[in-house]
Amino acid sequence: MVNIPLPRFSYPITRDVQWRMEPFVYLVALLAIGILIPLNYALTGYQTVTMSNSNYNYVPDHWYNSFTRRPKPGSHCDKYMLNVGDTLVTSTGILTYQLAAVLVSGNGTSPSSLPYTGTTLAGCDVSYMSATADARLRTSTIVAGVACTNGTAYPVIFSTSFNSASYYDGSSSTFGVKANYQVGGLSAVNSLSYIVSYILDDAGRDLFDHVGSIYTSMPNNAGPAIISVSAAITPGSDYPPWWCSVVASTANPSCMTDVPDISVNTTDLTLLDLNGEPVTIIGLGSNYTGAITNAMQAMLAAVRLDLGNIFPNNILVNPTPDLINNTIEQKFIVDNATDADGSASILYQDLAGPDSTGLTLSDEEKEPSTIAVEYQCRTEQLKSPGSLLVAVAVATLTFFKAGWAVFLLALTFWARRAQPEECQSCAAHQALEARMREVEHRLSLSPGTPDLGRLEKEG
Repeated sequence: MVNIPLPRFSYPITRDVQWRMEPFVYLVALLAIGILIPLNYALTGYQTVTMSNSNYNYVPDHWYNSFTRRPKPGSHCDKYMLNVGDTLVTSTGILTYQLAAVLVSGNGTSPSSLPYTGTTLAGCDVSYMSATADARLRTSTIVAGVACTNGTAYPVIFSTSFNSASYYDGSSSTFGVKANYQVGGLSAVNSLSYIVSYILDDAGRDLFDHVGSIYTSMPNNAGPAIISVSAAITPGSDYPPWWCSVVASTANPSCMTDVPDISVNTTDLTLLDLNGEPVTIIGLGSNYTGAITNAMQAMLAAVRLDLGNIFPNNILVNPTPDLINNTIEQKFIVDNATDADGSASILYQDLAGPDSTGLTLSDEEKEPSTIAVEYQCRTEQLKSPGSLLVAVAVATLTFFKAGWAVFLLALTFWARRAQPEECQSCAAHQALEARMREVEHRLSLSPGTPDLGRLEKEG
């Protein structure tokens, strides 16, 4: 049988410090605990959670940020992926858009998605428009395409549309009465989106009413009941038509003040009869131009307002008599008669009313908009009381024990240098050695040989 020796239990040898250091040690210990508790409260008292935030540059604001380097904006949130086909709104929130396409990138590919980090729409403007009106159903649709180019970080095309129908309530409230809009100032029905929708509904009603007037003015229902037309926005010939964005307007300031030139190509006007068959009537296209351009001018002003392109020539923000008269047709030709015999524009009556003062915008609404999306952001949340207490206590104890061990090592080093002989043994052993030296001294003075072993046992 093999006997395996077991390790003996041991304990550290202690000895008293020869200097009166108790007040200093206790003071340092209290200071250390006072520093460690708030430090560990910040380090271990919080847990990381995920939250939704509309601001990509969100940075958590905690009390300990005053003592540390503040996180960089954007470091806590993930980029939002814009996918082709997504439905979006701007931070102004007037219209709804659909991401129609992401433009071809430098390598010749057209991606289906694009990361977005809250960049403003200062490089976006309307690039094309179209309109459709149906006298049979008394409906109309105005479509606007928005291109974001001119050096922006998101080369995309959005599309938006506004539909008007015969259920329009015919309210007599003027634009001026409904335009006193301020954030939080009026009820929900008087919001900016509601007011702009009211004006666009005026324009849409003008359009399908006018198509119906021309249709009924022709004998035997021979006139067109449905029209469809597209138009280009041409603020100038020396730059692309959509470059009256906030970014581009600095190089082309005239586009901010000149009446927007909407070029309706009547040769491309599609006319359909009741059965949806094409109708060709020479010279009839010009009869629709006034109602079409009115509808598109209203849509252009609404989209630019939604993008944050707040220019002096926006009829919704600055409906001065000169601007309205030069932008909006007052009456429409029905059967090649004079303007005096034409039908009156509801849109013009609302915009040029005596109480019309334009929209009152907040400071935020006067700035370029952003795409309103929710980002996934990370923030620090305080733990529950029980978990908080355990985490701080364990961390504080761990730090304190480590600091105490370092303190003892330093104290031992200092003591060994100051008293090298006394610091090599414990206090009891030092007392025994002192007694033995005393006994040896006394015995050296008397004859005989001392029994040191017996003295050691007695000691």
